[in-house]
Amino acid sequence: MSSPLELLAELRQSSERRPLETLKLAAPVLNTGAAARAGDDRWLVYEQVFVAAIDDGDMDLAKTVLALLHKQFDGSQRVRRLYGMYNDAAGHPEAAKKLYDEMLAADETNVLASKRLIAQLKAQGHVAEAVGRLVEYVDTHANDFEAWLELAALYLRQHLYPQAAFCLEEVILQQPANHYFHLCYAEINYTMGCLDVALKEYLRVVELSTDNVRGFYGVKLTADRIRELRSRPKKEQPAWIGAAPQPAMLERLAQLATERLVAAYGGAGAAPKRAVEAWLSE
Repeated sequence: MSSPLELLAELRQSSERRPLETLKLAAPVLNTGAAARAGDDRWLVYEQVFVAAIDDGDMDLAKTVLALLHKQFDGSQRVRRLYGMYNDAAGHPEAAKKLYDEMLAADETNVLASKRLIAQLKAQGHVAEAVGRLVEYVDTHANDFEAWLELAALYLRQHLYPQAAFCLEEVILQQPANHYFHLCYAEINYTMGCLDVALKEYLRVVELSTDNVRGFYGVKLTADRIRELRSRPKKEQPAWIGAAPQPAMLERLAQLATERLVAAYGGAGAAPKRAVEAWLSE
């Protein structure tokens, strides 16, 4: 059976924010002095407890642990970032912002301070300013796919679909095997009317995740929509229609997607199957 220290280490490695579980595991460690026997890892435990206390709203515990970290690492930029988090949680955003600005003035590439400042701006509803900060951040840290995801989400909140699509392209370059990112990219392109790209991405989704219902539904919707566009007069067809699959292939894709959706939703018996087929034909 794993010890509390080992379980806390597993939570840190997974980057999961589970404050109640963290505090429960940490209580015997802190109370019995086991943290001191963990060597240098005890400071990671204290930081983990601090974040969990902030998430849980236990400001007294957070303040106590922060004092221990400050005593051990006076002047540390990482501890200063924790002070910023404490001020944010305690309802002192201006003090936190001042701290983050000072950290960035000393080192404009400080990742921790940049992310905290962006998170603060987002929480306060300053979306445009948060976007500006994130754009500057990804210019310097282009390999941070989570930052690109956050930027895409902020663009989507403002209905800036082309910019969001560009962000997802950067994410997919770094995480090409993650079906969820292809799904997000497909849905953005469907919304923009770029159905040729959307269909390719939906097909990629079901290739990577063979039972993905949203992916198959996207294939069905997109194939049917392209077939409808192909039936229009030439002058009403979009420029990309020539590169799209031919009607026979589109019909086959829609049929295969329908079969998979019926299998997923239809259940046993003919009546549920007919109901799902009727729904998909609407």
